[in-house]
Parts: sequence; C-alpha cells; structure tokens
Amino acid sequence: MKTITEALQLAVQQHQANRLEQAEQGYRQVLEAQPDHPEALYRLALLMQQTGQPQAAKKLFSAVIEVQPELVKAWFSLGNLHQAQGELSAAEIAYRQALALQPKLVAIHNNLGYTLEQQGKLDEAVVSYQKALELQPNCPEAEVNLGNILNTQGKLSPQQQAHYAKLNNHLGLGRQKVNDIQTAILYYRQAIALQPDLLDAHYNLGSALQKQQEWEEAIASYHQALKLNPQNWKIYTRLAQIYQAQNKIAEAISVYRQGLTLLNPHYAKAVTAYQNAGTSQEIIVTPLIPQGEVNVGDYQFPAIPPIANPEKPRPFWSVVIPVYNRTDYLLESLASVLVQWSGAEQMEILVMDNASKLPLFDLVNSIGGGIIRYYRNQQNIGEVRNFNTGISLSRGQWVHLLHDDDRVNPGFYERLQQSLATCPDSVGVACTGFEYINEKGETRAEGEIVSLYGEHRGIMQDWVLQIGVCGLLMVPAMVVRRTTYERLGGFYPEFPPICDWEIFKRFASFYDWWYEPGILACYRLYSETNRLTTESLRSGTMAEAIRRAIEVSDTYLPIEHRAQITAKSRSHNFNYCLGLAAIPLQVGNITGALFVLQEILKMDRSPQAIAKLFAWLTKDEAAPLRDEIAAKLLAIPEENIPVNTPTELKPPQIAIAL
Repeated sequence: MKTITEALQLAVQQHQANRLEQAEQGYRQVLEAQPDHPEALYRLALLMQQTGQPQAAKKLFSAVIEVQPELVKAWFSLGNLHQAQGELSAAEIAYRQALALQPKLVAIHNNLGYTLEQQGKLDEAVVSYQKALELQPNCPEAEVNLGNILNTQGKLSPQQQAHYAKLNNHLGLGRQKVNDIQTAILYYRQAIALQPDLLDAHYNLGSALQKQQEWEEAIASYHQALKLNPQNWKIYTRLAQIYQAQNKIAEAISVYRQGLTLLNPHYAKAVTAYQNAGTSQEIIVTPLIPQGEVNVGDYQFPAIPPIANPEKPRPFWSVVIPVYNRTDYLLESLASVLVQWSGAEQMEILVMDNASKLPLFDLVNSIGGGIIRYYRNQQNIGEVRNFNTGISLSRGQWVHLLHDDDRVNPGFYERLQQSLATCPDSVGVACTGFEYINEKGETRAEGEIVSLYGEHRGIMQDWVLQIGVCGLLMVPAMVVRRTTYERLGGFYPEFPPICDWEIFKRFASFYDWWYEPGILACYRLYSETNRLTTESLRSGTMAEAIRRAIEVSDTYLPIEHRAQITAKSRSHNFNYCLGLAAIPLQVGNITGALFVLQEILKMDRSPQAIAKLFAWLTKDEAAPLRDEIAAKLLAIPEENIPVNTPTELKPPQIAIAL
C-alpha cells in the first residue's frame, strides 16, 4: 500500500503529465487520509484553477492558509487567482501578505505593481516595479511594466518608447509561446500604443487574435501590417488562411493574387498575358503512361520513362502537386510555389487530379491560370500511381513532389538551385530542413523543427546508415534528379503508407544526397482526433507496411552495411509500432491491435523485444488486448498444451495463438 508521500508524488507526476483527472483523484485520496495536508490542498487548488473552477480553487487556497499561514506560495497563488478574476483589492491584500513573509520575491513585487496599476495607484505601482528591478535588474516584466506607466505619465523620450515597444513585443512572443494568448495580446497592444509603426507587433497581434479565432480584429491587424510592409509574404498567407477558415474562398483567392502580383514580377507578367489572350485554359485528360518495371535488389519498381523530345529546352524544376478532393490547403500550397515561380523556362508546375468527385480545375486556375498545367485522371488510379504519373509527365531536371496540404517556405527553390546547378553528378537527391505544422499552419512545437545536418551545406555523409533505420525526412523537403527516378524507378505501390521511406532508402543506397541548410519546407501533421481516422493506423496495417519495407530494402542496401542497418531498423521499428498498437485500441479495434503485435513479432523476435512487449501489455491502455489474449489462450484445448513448458518464448507460437 502506498504511503501518503508516495501517493502525493504520483499525483504530482500525473498533474505534470497533464493527466488531470488522475491527478485530481490522487490529491483527493491523500486528503481523505489527511484532510489538512497542505501540499495536497495547494496542488488541488492549482488544478481547480487550471480547469476553470476558480471558486473551488479559492476555498482550497484559503484552507491551505488556515493550516499553514506562513506558506508564501499559497498567498501568492491566491493573489494571482484574485487578479485573474478582477478582484484587485483582494489580490493586493494577498500579495502584501506574501511579501510580509518573504519581502525579496521579485515576481510578487511585479504582480503587486500590476494590481496597483490596474487600480489607478500609479505612484505605488512604480515603487513596486522599482523594488522588483532593485532585486533583479534584468527582470523584463518589471522593466516593461514600469516603462508602460512612465509612458502614460508622458515621461518617456521617443527612443525610450521604441525600446519599451520592442520589449513589450518580445514579452508578448514569450507569452504566446506558452499559449498565454490573452496576456500576449495585452503586450502587443501596449507595444503598438508605444510605437504605432512597429510592424512585428501588428503581425504578432494578428497572429494571436487569429489563434483566438477573433477573425475580424486579426484581419484588421494584418491589413495594418501590410500598410507598413506590403512586401511581406507571410502576411498575405495569414490573411488568406483566415478567409479560408471562414469559407470565404473568393477573398482568399483575392489576397493570394494581390500578394503574388506584387511580390513576383514573373507571375504578374504571365497572369496579365493569360488574361489579355482571352483564351481559356482547358482541363487536360491525363495521357496514358507506358507501364514498365525497374529491377532493384529482388523487387520490381514502377519505371519512370525518359522525357519525350529531349532535344527541346527543359526547365530546371518540375513541381508535381497530386490532389484528390481535399481543398482546405490547396490554395496555400499552390501559392507557396507560385510566389517563387521564376518563369516557364525555369519551372513547370503540374497539378495531378486523381479523379476528384468535383474537378478542382477552377480553384487551381483561380491563382495559377496561364502557369499551372492541370491534369485530371479519368478514374482514380491510387495515390502512389498518381505520384508516379506526375513524375513521368515532368520535364524538369529536378522534380519536387509536394502534397496538396504542405507548403514550401520562401527561398526553397532558389537556394537549392544555386547548389544543385554545380553539384557533382553523384548527387541524385537533395533535401532541406523542415518543420511540422498543424491544421492552422502554425509550427507545432520547437521540437518539431527538423534540421538534419544543422548548418552543413553539401553531401550528407553516411546518410544511408541513418535513413535506412527509420524515416527521418518528409517528401516536401526532398527534390530528386529526374535521372534518379529513371534509373531506380518511382514510388512502390505495394505499401502506400510507407512508400516514401522505402524510396528514400532506395535512393540513398545508390546516390549521394545533398543537404541545403535552413527550414525551407513544411509538412502538415494533424491532431490526434484526425490521426485516429487514418485507416492504416486504425487497422494496424501501418505496422505491416513498415515490416515489408524493411524486408524489401534488405535486398538492395549496400552489402557492407546491410546487416547492421536492417538489424537496427527492426529493433527501432519494433518499438515504434508497439506504440502504434494503442491506436486501434482507442477506436475499439482489438483485431487491429492484435495484427500489430503479429507484425512486430515478425520484425524482432529477440528476448529484449519480447520483454518490451510483455511490459507494454501490463499498461492500462493495453487492458482490452490482455483480456483478448487471455481469452484466446484459455480457449486452447488442454491436450494441445505441452507438458514441458519451454524456457524460451517462441514468438511464432504466440502469433498463432493470437
């Protein structure tokens, strides 16, 4: 049985992991055993405040103070709660009590100053901020709060106003980073009040308001930012995202066209010529592509035919954008390429519509008319074959495959072309750093910005040893020399969920890869809710695809590294796919979870792997699977159970039993 200390530690761990329901249960269990436990009362009060229950939080903070009146953090937290509720007098009392107990805490002096300022007690507030700065001269919060008061009193020079404006903007970014959007908005507005022409503050205010879905105010902020700098492409993208979220497609198109015309003279010239010509672009039915195969290792991959009429001029780039039904992000994806389009001599853009329910031609043509070549398949040929068809129709020296929900950042094509135009012939592929973005187009987290080789520019050393183990790259960050496809084939259609990783390994086995530093591409990841709708994850077939990709590459990886890479890959992906088994369980698909276990046992049958599997089966999330396995084992007739139980578990027997 757990001691009170152990139970409290577990509850705190649950709280820190954001498992709030379990944390609350743990705190209340401690309080059942010891009703006046100050730390449990305090932690539960914080949790109540966090979950939007301020009255319950106040009662708990008061209970803590009654038990332990000298607990400074309880007075401080109670003051913060009162301040958040607009109860300024009560907040002031709590802060002063905290300072009476501990007069050298900078944060309390700062928060007391803000409470006094909100009550109009400006001189007293100045004293509190100055005390905070006396204790900690580099406290930016106290410095900016003091500066804001001095500004309202007309005591700042223009240079000081500019300084405090930038400091407010910086603090706003810090608050927005930790998702304290309301405080961030206050800082941005104060920055603008100090310096009305501070572009970053207007842009950041628009971003914060957009995150809060305060659409009209966000639009106003972005328009103000455009007045200050109409050359900023990010602002046009943000504005269009809002209109798209409001389903105002015409407005989104108008914003993109405005930005593209202003920022890209090649685009403006082509669109004007297209409009003046008065001819309407037609939907091109995708032509038949000769079907062939390329042998690599023990497998046959779809052949990519050489270009027709090789004597004719070729662009440096072919950008291939496959589409099917989805329109949520298509305009954003197209615009991110069009703003970098440098003329037909340098780049062709192909959109491959895989027989969408309604043709997407009008949407594509609305911003790409006269530039983008739109093909429509007569019937759906599958995602992977659509990729290969677009590559086969390309004429560029280098091919960039871009999903319709991903995008490239400014500089992607220019910087890569500068390097690739003179790179060695041994280089068959190039890639850049990239970031994961969410449904709103925002970077998901600092840890999801991927810079594979840092600031290194050049050939990636020992790349096959890394990419051979697991997928470290996303397709929008990769470009491929067309002759690489011609020699080694296109994407393998046998396991669509993992065809990108397989082709990465195939190309790395035979060609050098070039790395261009910088975060130049964006790959969109969806929320957990959307992730659960992915069929390959719900059914467990993703694990099968990964296992098969390992088996395929084992036939063509460099012979001197093959055994090492394959062994590491089996171990790594056993662990990865074991985590995936929870996804079928979340949607009630026990059969799918069992299928995942069967597949990972085909990947790795070592004693270490079996131990990890059994350890996972003891977790709460695996309970439905445990029950199912137990039921299957109990159903085995007694006469089929060996008398002498083997000392070593044989995974094939487990797979059959499942």
